[in-house]
Amino acid sequence: KFVLDAEGNPTTVTQQVFETYQNVKQEIRDQPNAEAEAVQIILTRIDNDIYSTVDACPNACEMWKAIERLKQ
Repeated sequence: KFVLDAEGNPTTVTQQVFETYQNVKQEIRDQPNAEAEAVQIILTRIDNDIYSTVDACPNACEMWKAIERLKQ
């Protein structure tokens, strides 16, 4: 949107909008739900020793490193 600045020159105004779960489109809301479901499917189909290791990992990177070690 164009507006005039203090000197009368045309300039644009931007507005920062924070996205929350409630104000984004349904397809965007569906993505984290699908990702969570995929993780759940993966975790329910692997052995308990791998699941226990994954559960103890602080982040995803450590989780996949632990899984790779257990697969060897």
